[in-house]
Amino acid sequence: MTYLVIASIGVISFLSNKYLFLLDLNPILNSYRVLEPFYGKYTPVSGGLPVNLISAIIPAELFQKIMLFLILFLSGYSMYNLASKFTSSKTAQFYAGLLYMLNPYTYIRIVVGHWLILFAYAIFPLAVRYFLELLDKKDLRSIIKTALIATLVAFNAHTLFIAFLIFSILFLFRLCKDKSINLIKPIAIAFALFIALNTYWLIPLFTAQKETILSHISSEDLAVFAPRIESVSALFTLASMHGFWRPGYIYAKDFLPFWWILFVFILFLAVHGFVSYYRHERLGIYVKAFAVIWLVGLILAAGIRSPFADFFKFLFDHIPLMKGMRDTHKFVTMLCLSYSCLGALGLAEIEKSLENKKLLKKAVILAILLVPLIYSFTFFNGFAGQIKPTDYPNDWYKVNEFLNKDKDDFRVLFFPWHLYMDFHWVPNKDKRIANLAPLFFDKEIISAKNIEVPGIYRQMYTPYQVYIDYLLSKRNEITNFGELVSILGVKYILLTKEVDYKNYFFLFNQTDLELVMETEKFYVFKNKAFKGLIFSVDGIAYVKNWDELINVSKMEDITKRLYLIGDGKEEGNESYKRLKYEKVSPVKYVIKDEPLKYIIFTEEYSKDWKLNDREPMKAYGVVNAYVVPELPTPSEIVYERFHKICLPSYVVSIMTFLGCIGYLFYDWRREKRRWIG
Repeated sequence: MTYLVIASIGVISFLSNKYLFLLDLNPILNSYRVLEPFYGKYTPVSGGLPVNLISAIIPAELFQKIMLFLILFLSGYSMYNLASKFTSSKTAQFYAGLLYMLNPYTYIRIVVGHWLILFAYAIFPLAVRYFLELLDKKDLRSIIKTALIATLVAFNAHTLFIAFLIFSILFLFRLCKDKSINLIKPIAIAFALFIALNTYWLIPLFTAQKETILSHISSEDLAVFAPRIESVSALFTLASMHGFWRPGYIYAKDFLPFWWILFVFILFLAVHGFVSYYRHERLGIYVKAFAVIWLVGLILAAGIRSPFADFFKFLFDHIPLMKGMRDTHKFVTMLCLSYSCLGALGLAEIEKSLENKKLLKKAVILAILLVPLIYSFTFFNGFAGQIKPTDYPNDWYKVNEFLNKDKDDFRVLFFPWHLYMDFHWVPNKDKRIANLAPLFFDKEIISAKNIEVPGIYRQMYTPYQVYIDYLLSKRNEITNFGELVSILGVKYILLTKEVDYKNYFFLFNQTDLELVMETEKFYVFKNKAFKGLIFSVDGIAYVKNWDELINVSKMEDITKRLYLIGDGKEEGNESYKRLKYEKVSPVKYVIKDEPLKYIIFTEEYSKDWKLNDREPMKAYGVVNAYVVPELPTPSEIVYERFHKICLPSYVVSIMTFLGCIGYLFYDWRREKRRWIG
């Protein structure tokens, strides 16, 4: 009940019909973008698809509040549950949950919008509890429970990686104690079951043809995302659960000159728990394991800032999954877990030593329970006023309404071309957030994915991204921008009046763009050269100077030979035909017209888009072009990957899940009958 109250207090300042706009979390008003991973158009890197599907159903203003409440409540409850395995003291269990819920790590991740990370973090202590039960009981029920809860942790790949690291440490300690290989079989079965449950994202991930962001993460990322040294040293900063890489945020410590005393007390409780129980017959093995978890977490969290920087770089260069942990501050999760579990044992020991001093015992317990509350008191004042709910400006809705009045099928190009930018109307202290357009407008938006941090401009080398970057590099030479983006199915271009929007005034000089609307925050241009989402042409022409684009070597298939629509010559009037078609689903189109020599399908290039089982021309590169001699009418363009990879994977995961739930229900009924009998 206490965790419910605390979680409610944390959410109460945001209870309104408005939205939170955060660095990496924004309200989803357009479900198209979140459903794209379902259709396999984006390579998944974690199991977050169920959350995406839920967010497409629940209104954004409600979904955000529910997520924040669950993160806080589940963090406290699941750690309370785990701590009960080590101590019978309710006070110690409560302290563990309180500290795991309220600390600088969860605080900053809420502020910047890493809520999926925190949801997995909140569930994780339960996963540890079930894993320890699996090591004890080795029965099918424990195996299934462990696999199911680990599947929830898999909603975030970073926390999943940390979970397997912690599971490995716990397993090795238990193996050393039991000196028996009998532990291997149930763990192997649990792992196999986990794989089956997570087929829905693992199979699409490992069968993906496209490069993922991990392919382009390098040592430069380690420098950019290295933890910040805020107090004494990197190790002390991280040990105190601070050190997030991005500056400018306000923490409780910024109001409390004596904050370090509170941290030292948290550390003392954990050390006291270790010293008191490391020789304990039953708990000693876990106490030692959590001490190692703390040490490993601290070393990995420090990354290149620690005395073990060379060792960390070796791991980073030779273990592919480590590249996904470029923000090493995430390893603070391991410290939070250890502080909570060991601190609970420390408090239980103090409570035991004061058993005969009732008044002093109550005073000491109260003081200890106040430590996490004071150490992170900014949870309760709207996160120090750094994030405030608001709504989109009225003209965002006006522009959306204007676009919706056009019943044609088309895409919208959004400028300025930044993944992150400052929106001056956002009431947060830090106004820099991820581009809002794809999640707001009802029409499909093409917007930037360039990360633009020091030394790193772009890590998403997709056809649309590379192509628009190229055109912008030639902006002062181009007068037919509308024609050049027509191959992307772009009918409108939005320029919002934020940050460097004046750098995009070249749009006013284009012969094929028309300014059709201006509001306080937008210019809206109509592309007079728009040809439709699917059209046919007599010929294609080469784009001059394409090979001058930087990073050509990273996108050989896309950048070396790019073609545009034309009449088979480099100059001249186009000859094209707009085709009639039916959009059966986002992964199936039926063409009902007789085409010319080529069909141009303006979805982003992928060899998985098949026209009557024919792959698109690889040389075309940006979108999908097909040579169509003797093409039957009607003909179909189908995203084969969805039907051959994604759907079967979903079926396997769903059937496995239903089987697990069915067995647990059967086992529960059997136990109930046995108890009644």
